[in-house]
Amino acid sequence: MKFMRISDRHGKRPRNIRPHANTNGEEGFTLMETCIALVLLLIVSLGVVSLFTYAVKFNSGANERAVAQAIAQHQMEQLRKLSFDQVVAATVTVTNQGHDYTVTTTVCTTTTCGGSDTLKVITVQVTPLSTDTPWVTPPITLTTRRSAADAGPYLL
Repeated sequence: MKFMRISDRHGKRPRNIRPHANTNGEEGFTLMETCIALVLLLIVSLGVVSLFTYAVKFNSGANERAVAQAIAQHQMEQLRKLSFDQVVAATVTVTNQGHDYTVTTTVCTTTTCGGSDTLKVITVQVTPLSTDTPWVTPPITLTTRRSAADAGPYLL
């Protein structure tokens, strides 16, 4: 099969085929259309950047909460190692990953909070000292009960 050019066999161009289909000057985009598209793209990209900034701040706040939770659990494990009489209230400052946290240990042995002579209610509260993210404001609080190792009246 032989391919033919646009012109017919005798070198004449067919009447229904023009060299340029669009000759009235409406090819491409105008400057105004390009500017409008650029403005719309700028608005969308600014929205994406603000969402990205929000996500970064939220993740850093979540990281600080996770560190505070780990500090509280570590303090609770340290209190479990001690004997019943050695568990006392204390407040210390801990630095972890460049951030300072206040660790407050409260020990209650009265009936007003549920404690007694043989039962201590221990509360560990970790508060970040210097934070610039609003997602870390509430302190982490862990509460447990610790009983004395006495045999008690029910053991025979």
